[in-house]
Amino acid sequence: MHRRLGRPTRRYLTWFYSLLLTVLLSNQVIADTLSISVGWNKPPYVIEEENSGFELDMVSAIFAKMGYPVGYVYVPFGRSNTLIKLGRVDAALTMNQRMDTEGLELSEPYISYQNAAISLKGRSIEINSLQDLEHYSIVAFQNASVVLGNEYRIVTRKSPLYLELPNQRTQVELLLKGKVDFVVMDINIFNYLSTELMGSSHMSNVVVHRLFPKTNYHVAFIDKALMQAFNAAMKSFKQSDDYTKLVEKYEFLH
Repeated sequence: MHRRLGRPTRRYLTWFYSLLLTVLLSNQVIADTLSISVGWNKPPYVIEEENSGFELDMVSAIFAKMGYPVGYVYVPFGRSNTLIKLGRVDAALTMNQRMDTEGLELSEPYISYQNAAISLKGRSIEINSLQDLEHYSIVAFQNASVVLGNEYRIVTRKSPLYLELPNQRTQVELLLKGKVDFVVMDINIFNYLSTELMGSSHMSNVVVHRLFPKTNYHVAFIDKALMQAFNAAMKSFKQSDDYTKLVEKYEFLH
């Protein structure tokens, strides 16, 4: 004897369609969330443990204007372009035209770093040009020999000690402990990390040798249309009060 099933009740249908709609919307949000590779901790630009910092706050705000939530994938600085070329992320931050960006779509510059050679004032080291660095021990950020150009790369080959480290806190510690003569890094990163280590700003105890022009960085995309939309949203954001407040919040040195 077969039992005939009755028609679904209105309450059941309402529950079923609500559940279906929730699943579809959840999948849409997941699909629209952009994954972005970014180099390890570089405060005040990237504060990994807080998923914030000037650079991340700005990029997140720009993508929010475009209607996209974002998720950050933290990697050593030199691996950002590797991930995007493998298709594992939608975009990569802090990309420079001197890096391997073949096949990628680069945005307009969205941020500039002011790199410098920094020495302890007590060491009384005097240099007048980039070439003078070849006589001293140097620790620099990862990929500096690519980002800062061929002249810098040639100089570092003659240095008695040259290291590139992904952890910039270690760079600062090596300088403050007198283990190296110079750190080569962005002045705002040095100011932030040295203040954190010493308890107050250490800028009055160092000499900042401005041997490098500002380095412009781009966001790399796979999708050209997404890159163009980012450029338009970035231009609008940088003209807004929100951008002015962001710059003031992080108290950048110039």
